[in-house]
Amino acid sequence: MKSVNFWRRLQMPLAATVWLVSMTVLLFLQSDQNILYVTCVFVGIIVLFFTVSDRTAFFFYIVFTLATVFYFLYRAFADGWTPIEQASGIGMHFLFLLHLFALYSLSKYVYGYRNEINALKSRLEELQEYIAETGVLTRREFDKQSAIVLSTMDRNGEPGYFIQVDVSKIRKIARKQALNACSSVIFGTLRKHYDLVGHFDDKTVVVLLQNSSVEGFKIVDQRMREAIQRQIEESAYEQINWNVREIEGERSIEELLVIS
Repeated sequence: MKSVNFWRRLQMPLAATVWLVSMTVLLFLQSDQNILYVTCVFVGIIVLFFTVSDRTAFFFYIVFTLATVFYFLYRAFADGWTPIEQASGIGMHFLFLLHLFALYSLSKYVYGYRNEINALKSRLEELQEYIAETGVLTRREFDKQSAIVLSTMDRNGEPGYFIQVDVSKIRKIARKQALNACSSVIFGTLRKHYDLVGHFDDKTVVVLLQNSSVEGFKIVDQRMREAIQRQIEESAYEQINWNVREIEGERSIEELLVIS
């Protein structure tokens, strides 16, 4: 395992070294008339590989490999290369392919790291938005806690309600603000450390009320709606869709979603 991890850490600096050395040698072998042109080609390939996706970069890697093969074959036949010139051309082409492979490897690593960073940023924003700003649970945490609550309710025969507050009909520019407003209001209205409030996705707030009778639910439901109505515009409030289900022995949110 240590050797595998060591090799993974070594791959990127090794690819970078091969890339720099091969490019330096290739540029050194060019004449003064060609060096500017070749440099522009190298820069163009670098920009191309580092701005496209991994799959697209691999496609261009294959295209450049085949194109240079046919180019060197054409030059060899057209100019009538001698055996020494052919050997020199083969060596230069091999060096270029080595350079190209090292560049593709670097772009692949960078693309992977870029995706990982974007995923971490997205996760961080999710945690900040769902927990720090609104105080409600993420989808994963809501699923975990609701499974425990539903199991306890079923075992004790306790009544409860599952509510979905859907803001998908609100125009996109105001949807996030409406979602956060609904989340904050609902979280502040319900019983702390008892009822559960979570984000099902970027358009839906889900609520689990445990051990709540019909009369108690009506009071809570009216309080939530009135509080939300005070927080957002009337036109946006009218576009909110409320889906309410009485819990009847379900032990997971998936069961409630399938039945609803």
